Amino acid sequence: MKKLIAGSMAVLLAAPAFAGGQMYEQQTTRFMGWDILPYVALRGGATYGNLNYRFNDTKKSTTQNLYQLRAALGLTMYETARFEIEGSFFTKGKDTKNFGAIDDVKVTSENIELMANAYMNIGHFRYIQPFAGLGAGMAFIETRGKIPGYAEKRDNTRFSGMATLGLAMPFGCYSVDVAARYNYIDVASGMHDFSGDIGIRYMF
Repeated sequence: MKKLIAGSMAVLLAAPAFAGGQMYEQQTTRFMGWDILPYVALRGGATYGNLNYRFNDTKKSTTQNLYQLRAALGLTMYETARFEIEGSFFTKGKDTKNFGAIDDVKVTSENIELMANAYMNIGHFRYIQPFAGLGAGMAFIETRGKIPGYAEKRDNTRFSGMATLGLAMPFGCYSVDVAARYNYIDVASGMHDFSGDIGIRYMF
């Protein structure tokens, strides 16, 4: 599944090479009064993660500092809303905790997400456009608890939800987006991610 998602993202990122490079004013399609703009987006940032993990019948809250890469393919309803499919890739999260009588348990997580996101502009501004968004999808996540001589591995496919607040700075057929995100994954006893990222959208 991870290879399939990674291959799909590579195709999305290659799309602008075939777009002809024209400005977005020349590329809009009218549909029921809306200007429809397809786009691809690439985003990167950092995440503070909190994974509630159970080991030896004891639950502990582990903290993880991660880096993230997000790639998306979407449609913009000009000056109003946009909808996209996004793949998110995270570096490995690591923490060490004591679980009852067992000390120094190394807890790790690896995560890929596939999300459907919807964003709505807040007001209408020319140079800096605030927006808010909601997303839902699936997380393909692997968690491990390890001590010398023993390790447990859990592969999970779980529901993931996301809320976003951000600022878009459009220029020509590009837009620079800065966003703060909260992401919940229904894995173990709950995983909570707080992220910040910056990205660029190319509209064609």
